[in-house]
This record gives sequence, C-alpha cells and structure tokens, in this order.
Amino acid sequence: MTKKAVMALTVLGLMLIGAAAATAGDSTGTLSGGAVAQKGQVSLTSDLTDTSTANDASSVDFTLPAGTTFGDLKTLSTQFEPTAGSPATGATTPMGCGGGSPRFAITLASGKNVFVYLGPAPNFNSCALNTWQSSGNLIGNNDIGRYDTSQVQAGTQSSTYAATLALVGSQQVTKISLVVDGGWAFTPKVQTVLVREIDVNGQTFSGGPSAKGHGSPAKACRAELESLGRKAFEQKYGKNHNLDNAFGKCVAKMAHERHNERSEHHQHHDHD
Repeated sequence: MTKKAVMALTVLGLMLIGAAAATAGDSTGTLSGGAVAQKGQVSLTSDLTDTSTANDASSVDFTLPAGTTFGDLKTLSTQFEPTAGSPATGATTPMGCGGGSPRFAITLASGKNVFVYLGPAPNFNSCALNTWQSSGNLIGNNDIGRYDTSQVQAGTQSSTYAATLALVGSQQVTKISLVVDGGWAFTPKVQTVLVREIDVNGQTFSGGPSAKGHGSPAKACRAELESLGRKAFEQKYGKNHNLDNAFGKCVAKMAHERHNERSEHHQHHDHD
C-alpha cells in the first residue's frame, strides 16, 4: 500500500471517529424563561404569583440540523418529576401536570407547532408529585390526544402520532422545546417540573452546567432568584443574620458543584 493510500485511510478513519463522537455525545440545550440548570437536571417553573413575567414559562430548547423533517424523528422522550402543583379539577390528590403542561413543542418551518403532551392519557393531568416518571418514546405513541396539531389544521387538538405523521411528516422541523407553562391551572398559580435525560432524536441532554443560557454560576443564581423570588432565595442561600449574603453564597455553591461535576467527568473519561 502506498504512503498516499495509508494517509487517505488515516484521514477517513479520523473523519469516521469524529462523526461517531458527534452523534454519540450529549446534546446541548438552551434554557429559556424561568429554567434553572441544576446537578444532572433542569428545573422548569411556571410561576404567576409574582409580578415578574420572566418565570411565567420555562423551556429547554433544541435546534435541529437543517433539513430534518417530522418523519425523520425517531426518538423523543424525557424523565420528569413534578414538584409543585395542586389537585386537578374533581381530584383530591395533588397533581403536577395540567394546563397542557409539561409538553414537547415541535416547531415546524412554517412557524406552527405540534404539541406532544406528557403524563397519562387521555387527560394528561394526573402526574404524581415528587416522583420521577418516564414519558417513554413519544415517537410512535398513538394514545388518543397525545398529539395536538390544531395549529396546523383546525379541529385536530386530540390526535395521534400516526395522524400527525400523515399530516406533517414531510414538513421540516426547526426546533424542539420541552415546555412548562401551566402555572395558571394550579392553586396557587405555580407549576414546577424537574426534567432530565431528554432524548431528542438520539441526542441525550441531562441538564447541569452543559446547558446554555445560564452557563455561569452568577447567571444560574440570577435565574434562580427570578424563579424563587427574593424571600425564598434568601432563605435558601443566606447564611448571615439578615440573609443579605445569599447571592454570594449561591454563586459559591454553584461554582463548587460545577467544579466537582467537571472533576467527576474527567475522572470518568480517565478510566474509559
């Protein structure tokens, strides 16, 4: 084999290795609204009890490769734990789903959305509080009402995957978001859902410091301050007599946790 051929094969091998790494690595999500990156998870809050509008809704957003169609989607799932909610209408047990939230929003190139609801069908409002639950793979899920395509075609707010595929299968998808915005449906008007292991077409996002949007500890603390409100934030982090050192303590705590996560990450790879 000539030296030129060897070099060509080497370059090809490196390209294949790089491609495998790109498809096997974790996805990066962008946090919006009241979303807060935590260790291995993201807290999504919809809080309408305060004057701030920044935390009325929260989401983790993913941009898809150009040309991806709805029919190209093979996996869409997450693990989620509602932690703040209230009884659904007619129920006595507090529930964490409601108001059409949490849900995936699949944004088409037309700007219209296909919604995919989390929780048990057919009402999607009976998610237990403080319990981790799995959505399962929602691509191919034909529960009645799981898919809502009413923005695309009127009257189809209670649809299935099969019907959605027939309606928009060839349309391009530009973004997929995991959304919490149902605070209005609860008493008090707060809905909080922890999410992790979000799988968007084979790319997994776990949360934590890899999330964009609240990348630095200071940004993460500002976002949590907006989400919790000043009083709850100071009670959580404040250490002196009047709790006015809460922000500094939060930044120090976040920085320490992220340093530990990076150390664990490097140790894991060192043993691979």
